[in-house]
Amino acid sequence: MTGKDRGMSIDETIFADETQLASWCERIGSAGLRGTATPAHERIISWVEEELRAVPGMVVSTDSYSTLRWAPSPTGDLARAGALHVADDRIEIAGAVPYSKPGSRSGELVYVERARDIGPACAGRIVLRDFPDLALPYDQLLRPALDFSPDMESLRQQVWDRPALADGILHNDLLAAGEAGAAGVVFAFDVPREQVSGYFEPHKGTHYRIPAAFVGVEERDRLLPLTGATARLTVTADVEPAQTRNVFGTLPGRSAERIVLVTHTDGNTWLQENGIAALLALARYFAERPLERTLELAFTSAHLHISREGALRYAKRLDAEYDEGDIAFAFPIEHLGARELVPVAASDGTRGRELAFTGHAEPVLWAAGPSAPIRAAVSKAVADRGLERVIVTPGLGEPVPGRVPAMLSFGGLGTHFNQQLIPTTSVISGPWSLWAPYFGRSAVDIALLRRQSLACGDVVAALDQVPRAELAGGYLADRASRAAGAPVGADMVPPEVA
Repeated sequence: MTGKDRGMSIDETIFADETQLASWCERIGSAGLRGTATPAHERIISWVEEELRAVPGMVVSTDSYSTLRWAPSPTGDLARAGALHVADDRIEIAGAVPYSKPGSRSGELVYVERARDIGPACAGRIVLRDFPDLALPYDQLLRPALDFSPDMESLRQQVWDRPALADGILHNDLLAAGEAGAAGVVFAFDVPREQVSGYFEPHKGTHYRIPAAFVGVEERDRLLPLTGATARLTVTADVEPAQTRNVFGTLPGRSAERIVLVTHTDGNTWLQENGIAALLALARYFAERPLERTLELAFTSAHLHISREGALRYAKRLDAEYDEGDIAFAFPIEHLGARELVPVAASDGTRGRELAFTGHAEPVLWAAGPSAPIRAAVSKAVADRGLERVIVTPGLGEPVPGRVPAMLSFGGLGTHFNQQLIPTTSVISGPWSLWAPYFGRSAVDIALLRRQSLACGDVVAALDQVPRAELAGGYLADRASRAAGAPVGADMVPPEVA
């Protein structure tokens, strides 16, 4: 059956059902922390390979590479991978900060407000610092939108209050503290410790010079009166060279031109890499109903270790191959089926906030680069599947005239492909449950995940036979400008060792 025979959307009656999708999500989410290149991560990668090999006609390959692994001790348990003592008090922590330096350091506890930089005055001290407040007006997200689901109108003049953009801020704090000679850093959330137990940020994959930990709101309130006292911060983790790998599954089509679907394999929550479930479902579907084009599925490594990001490694390869004419477009898919969590006033009347489900879907950012057919297919799929709270956008941030691409960030894996000027669309969400494993399976609405996966399949089916030059749209001019020496936007790759 060809794309024309099949129509412009996929048949949901023969697509993976909720039970199957839930089973795949269970396999991933129940594996605990799947830190990059750890045994738990390798088991997920091997399972993905097994699932791909079971798909008729699938050709499986891998790309191995080295990394410097950071693994908490006890194994897979960030919450117990450290300790904090101030004076004679033991302060419970939410967990060690990933990639912070193993060992124990002591120093005077000093509180450094967000408005102040971490500088030389922090030398030899344990810095207490609030987790960044990153409330973002929905109007700011909607202003550049190409399209959005009707229910987004109700969110105007409200704020998107999530921690998803904290990665770079925490990273810079840790670099600054290391440069200043601080003894350690304690980041304080304003929500209960148990709700952020095992929180995994930053995920830059930079091994920092100092130990660091997270605490909750009650611990913050205990620590503030203790500033000036001697604190001892301990992180227990193992650091050693290790191998990891990207896995590829290829379903040959009638054409060698490739549609590329991308997700990642490392994570720490039910939400973090559940794009695997969507890609496996789409692989099975299109194995039975082949596309005109070849379908390549990339399960990349090291998204929790961005200094060795497997998706960027793969995107650079596609960039080098693009002008040969075999790549149609790239489609990264992440963090599906998220249920909205928002901070509300603490129910017990104490200071701080707590996280609560609203009953709504978490807003989704569906980015689409400068390609009219891609943008039209995305808008149609969102409308046809009745997806809630979706913003179809050209990217995050303000465009930079004269730079290619003008809009760089797609908010996640999609950024790497857009940066390399591969025609790209991508799906991502950034809820509180993204890095907080406390919420477990309750973080994911499987029925919503299925409808979002179907919409992704609709986009693939709709674009299958659109000529490559039409799909490329403005990317062709951007590639020509880059070749002529135009400034190129770059999502800076962090160092693996600070």
